[in-house]
Amino acid sequence: MKKKVILFLSITLFVFFSFSLLGIYLLYEPDIILLGDEEVTLEVGGYYDDLGCTIDFLFDVDKYIETSGEYDVNHVGEYKIRYVANIPYLSNKVFIERIIKVIDIDAPTIKLSGGDVSLFVGDKYNEQGYISEDLVDGVITDKVKVTNNIDTTKAGEYEVTYNVKDSSGNETSVKRKVVVKERPTTTINKDKDGDSSVPTTKKGKGKSIAILMYHYFYDPSNGETGENSNWMSVKDFEAQMKYLSDNKYYFPTWGEVADFIDGKITLPAKSIVITIDDGQWSFFKYGLPILNKYNIKATSFIITSKAGGTKFKNNLFDNISYESHTHGMHTGGCSGGHGGLFRCINYDKGLADLKKSIDILGSNEAIAYPFGDVTNNVLKITKDAGFKVGVTTVNKKAQVGMDRYQLPRVRMSKGMSLNTFIKSI
Repeated sequence: MKKKVILFLSITLFVFFSFSLLGIYLLYEPDIILLGDEEVTLEVGGYYDDLGCTIDFLFDVDKYIETSGEYDVNHVGEYKIRYVANIPYLSNKVFIERIIKVIDIDAPTIKLSGGDVSLFVGDKYNEQGYISEDLVDGVITDKVKVTNNIDTTKAGEYEVTYNVKDSSGNETSVKRKVVVKERPTTTINKDKDGDSSVPTTKKGKGKSIAILMYHYFYDPSNGETGENSNWMSVKDFEAQMKYLSDNKYYFPTWGEVADFIDGKITLPAKSIVITIDDGQWSFFKYGLPILNKYNIKATSFIITSKAGGTKFKNNLFDNISYESHTHGMHTGGCSGGHGGLFRCINYDKGLADLKKSIDILGSNEAIAYPFGDVTNNVLKITKDAGFKVGVTTVNKKAQVGMDRYQLPRVRMSKGMSLNTFIKSI
């Protein structure tokens, strides 16, 4: 009898514990706890170290936590990370989730080419170009909305407004000032036979203007010597720019140069044009800082297929304009002249090259012909591309009445003294 009671009790206990364990297996839900915040917000490009989670249980079972989902701090979005308590001796696979939001709070940038604009009444306003970039979206120039209130029939100050919004809704707005001035008063001189001659004013310079042509720069203090006569020391270049600044020279726009050469307007007596060819590294390293130091307005003629075609985007200043030295035609390939490719290139290919250059630079005010070569083919392509002025390498001042698509320039050479410079202009 006693044995039967013991057996009964044993069976009862066995069944009880079996059902208890079964109940725990089927019904028990472990408590899974996030380490860190349930929702995390990060700026794009930021850093986040996921702390994971832990399981509140009788003993350590964190090794059974399974994590799924990914997040990318370099891309805007909402990400979900799931942590599952997959304990083998429990039926319930409980989970918890963390939300990670990567947001963009940086506004895009807009860089204007050419700075503020000065026009005369009756001139046409030509957009000088702009570039917009965003940390997340990249180049978004095509999203820029441009508005202006310019009325070139009336003198006054106007504004061009540039607005852009990135994919996250961050917005930027910049403005360009446009000044429309009355044209200088001109008088028509009569020669002894009563015929009209070139218009002049009492303050006018007369019939010529020096368009200076520079190429490369070097710094002797760095042990540099300059390879040939196209190189100029930074000391000499700074002395020249300081002279122009101290003597209050006027730096006309290319539109003004075109009108002056065509005899439509006069320019102040001390007028000059500064040009630097090729857009080579020495311009950005040495020439540009000096021009900015003295606030000298200048044009850098860029070969857009080379490094300058991208570097200029990071060097946009109000006093500097970037114009075409062609995209890929600054190379040999033709007979005659200096052998430049532009001399004999197919019309369609030549026009496509110039249009590509214009698209990159955002301007077609002026062009410097590679090697200074000019032919009828070159002139037709240049005019059809919409340029106002073309400059060569012929060494002399530009005269009123010349073909403004074949203007000469005064060559600036290595070792030129300040006195020689002053005489040349």
